[in-house]
Amino acid sequence: MQDLRAFVEEILGCDLSASIGIPDTNKAERQITEFLSTLKHLPTADLQRMIDLQWVVLAAGIGTRIDPSSQLNKNLDIWIGASNTLQLSRQHLPGTQSHIVVINPQMATRLNQLSQTEIDLWLGINRIMCIQPDPNGTGGALRAALTEIKNSTSEFIGVTFGDEPFLNQAMFVQTLVSHFIAQADITLCAKIPEVVEDKGGIFFDTDGKFCGTTEWYDMTQAEQSYMQENLKQGKAYTNTGITIIRRQAMIERIDKLKPHKNGTEYHHVDLIRLFYEDGLSTNVHVYRNQVVSGVNRWSNVLTGENMIYETNRQKLAQQGVRIDPSAQITLEDDTIQIGRGCHLSGKIHLDQKVVIGDYCRLDNVVLTGNCTVGDFVGLKNVTADDTIFEANPMGKSITKPILGLAVQSQIEDSKFNCVKVGHNVDLSSIQAFGTVIPPNISLKERVLGIPIKPKNWWFDLLVDSDYKPGIFDFGEKKHLPDWKKLRDHVRSHSENELIARSIRNVGLRQVTVQTVVDLLNLEQSNGTYITDQFTAEEIWGAIFEMVKLSTGKQDPYRTEKLAARQTAYQLIQQFQDQDLDWLEKLKLVIAGNLIDYSNTRVVNNLNHNPNYFEDSLQVALSSELSINCFRQFQEYIIKASPKRLVWLIDNDGESVFDMWFIEQLAELGHQVVVVGKKEPASNDTTLADLHEIASSPTFQKLRDQIQQYGQVTFITSGSVTIGTNLNQCTPEFANALLDADIVIAKGQGNFFTTQGLKKDIFYLLLSKGITAEESTGVIADRSKAIDGLILGYVPANIRLESTLKDYCQQQT
Repeated sequence: MQDLRAFVEEILGCDLSASIGIPDTNKAERQITEFLSTLKHLPTADLQRMIDLQWVVLAAGIGTRIDPSSQLNKNLDIWIGASNTLQLSRQHLPGTQSHIVVINPQMATRLNQLSQTEIDLWLGINRIMCIQPDPNGTGGALRAALTEIKNSTSEFIGVTFGDEPFLNQAMFVQTLVSHFIAQADITLCAKIPEVVEDKGGIFFDTDGKFCGTTEWYDMTQAEQSYMQENLKQGKAYTNTGITIIRRQAMIERIDKLKPHKNGTEYHHVDLIRLFYEDGLSTNVHVYRNQVVSGVNRWSNVLTGENMIYETNRQKLAQQGVRIDPSAQITLEDDTIQIGRGCHLSGKIHLDQKVVIGDYCRLDNVVLTGNCTVGDFVGLKNVTADDTIFEANPMGKSITKPILGLAVQSQIEDSKFNCVKVGHNVDLSSIQAFGTVIPPNISLKERVLGIPIKPKNWWFDLLVDSDYKPGIFDFGEKKHLPDWKKLRDHVRSHSENELIARSIRNVGLRQVTVQTVVDLLNLEQSNGTYITDQFTAEEIWGAIFEMVKLSTGKQDPYRTEKLAARQTAYQLIQQFQDQDLDWLEKLKLVIAGNLIDYSNTRVVNNLNHNPNYFEDSLQVALSSELSINCFRQFQEYIIKASPKRLVWLIDNDGESVFDMWFIEQLAELGHQVVVVGKKEPASNDTTLADLHEIASSPTFQKLRDQIQQYGQVTFITSGSVTIGTNLNQCTPEFANALLDADIVIAKGQGNFFTTQGLKKDIFYLLLSKGITAEESTGVIADRSKAIDGLILGYVPANIRLESTLKDYCQQQT
């Protein structure tokens, strides 16, 4: 019998002793034993088919008492914690079968406008959706679901409602147990009412056999009097609508239902009388515990919510948590892990995987996914998902006046998603996604981490819906043998290059390195690394920001940038005196990317040959372009009527050559908007750097074009990473792109991050590294002084399906 019980409990998804809801333990066990005895003769396959009900959830009601306009749907739009009415109504249904959810056409139209993820959020998972075309009652709802009911393999179906979020598990378990003990073909769950008017009454024949239920307005005067008299004697029972029905018998009789209410409604409970009349076994189970009504009225919502909040307050208080009397707490699981001496107030929601340490203060907090709140953390008006708040050591005192607890980390008015927050922080008005906030820091009104797609009208005009700022997400490389090396490279390059340039203090350096390690190890609730969904450019953007926060060093490559800039000033003087044609000028502008003192290979070449830059640029003038779209460049820009151009700047040193070339484009009559970074990212040129470069005596003509003629303008993209993350677009940059005739993008980073831009775009870059080789199709010959020069052209609305080289060759 124990094996049978374990199998049944696994199918039903509950512990029968805990779920049956009968206070008398002996009585509860007797009923469970009797229930199991009716099943013990069944083979395993038949057993599962018998007890694993296919539930039909009737959720097509409009709910005009909740909202007369019916804009607010009582099944979908009333949320209690992280679940709406429909999901709460489904939470206690026993069994493993998908629920058949019957909705109305208005709901279907609304859901069709959502993504599958959003539909799952509103309806819940593990369900089959059916549409009831006409509001013709619960019998009409079963008819709408008839195709799915016929496809079911279950012996019995269960019928319940999507607007009953306050029914507890015992009601369903008791009804199911009673159904099998009675060996019934149909069982109705009834309750003991406070009034009988406007209710569906339960009626028995002269032999005491359950023969059906009748709505108050369908009763005869004698039947109404019978109900009222029974109410006085405590013998009146009314219909809850929750029903268990033998599936095939229901299918055979569903078309025999007669209409009510002037022929507009069919009631599924009328099947009871049909079963009775045909000699099938009918059963009624009277649920004798409290039944809280559904959400037909706001007063019912208030009663039900208060019941949930009071239950949860009591549960947590028994675990040693201090709860404000008015706290509105919802829990996804009764086994929430919460430490000593915590204080909860306001509106609180805690998911089942949330862990809270000791002496924490939570006020108006929503924690979902894998959230861990360490010791002595205070959260107020905070929403967090898959986030870790580091624990703090105990301070001088555990408590303080007014607020009660003397927390060491105070975080207010903030939202976190896949974040690790260090200890001893003071954060206010922070929005963070996919990042690590270092310890011992105070921040206010910041947006941190991976930029999300902006909610602006112009964004969809700029890029495709599947735009991502990079060639690949990290998770796409998991199948490769060098997957671990890719992650290790991010750590080692951060430590040995970026962080080493940013801070000398060994202790602080280790703290900063740890933030990078923590970012790479951050996991989502589904067990995947958060970095799996991000491109390399997005990850580096987060790391640049984290290192700045940890070290305070805003521009760690400043020295190398200035050195590259000075070298470029000297070189441009040599080359601008040569009689170069436009193609040679373009080659020089592309080759200028070599001027990079932060590149170890470049520095080694300089050590072997002090004239490395000059020699390489001279070789570039006579080199062939590996991708040659000069014909288009000449046609659309050099020989064209004046255009509005947007020029995306790359590295600081090569920007000097860019400025020299931009001067000449402006002389042709073109308007040029030059776009730099918002803040330092590697050795890329910022908006401030652009103004510094333009102030050089070398660029007097450029300054006139800026100041006197307005032909050249400097702006920032808003991006703070390698390349140009269009998710960080400033409105000014977006407007410049929308207004542009052509975009000119310099460097690999801009090539990686601007694919899908809905503008004609020229790519000027050197192919360096595996990602560039795979995406451009150009493998540079490293034995040469310089190779892999690319001048590519991609028209607007073209998404590269192969390499840039393949595409450009097809167009020539």
